Amino acid sequence: MRDNIENLLSRLFSLFILIAISGGGLIFILFVIALILGGEAGESLAISASSTIMPYFIKAAAIAIVTGLATMYANRMHTLTLRKPSEKN
Repeated sequence: MRDNIENLLSRLFSLFILIAISGGGLIFILFVIALILGGEAGESLAISASSTIMPYFIKAAAIAIVTGLATMYANRMHTLTLRKPSEKN
C-alpha cells in the first residue's frame, strides 16, 4: 500500500512539474511574440498571457512542490539532515 502511495505521489509530481515547465516555455514564447508584434496587439497579448494563462501554471508548480515534499516524506528521505544515511536491508 505504501509503495502505491509513493508511486502515485511521484507520478503526480512528475506530471505537475512537466506542466509548470511547459507553461513557462509557453509564456516565454507568448512574450516574445508580444515583443515582436508591439503596439496594442502586443500589449494585449502580454497582459492576457500574464493575467489569464500564467496563474494556471503557477498553481501547477505549487501542486508539484507539495507533492514533491509529500513524496520525500513518504519515502522517509530527508535530504537536509546531518545524520549519516542508514543502510536498508
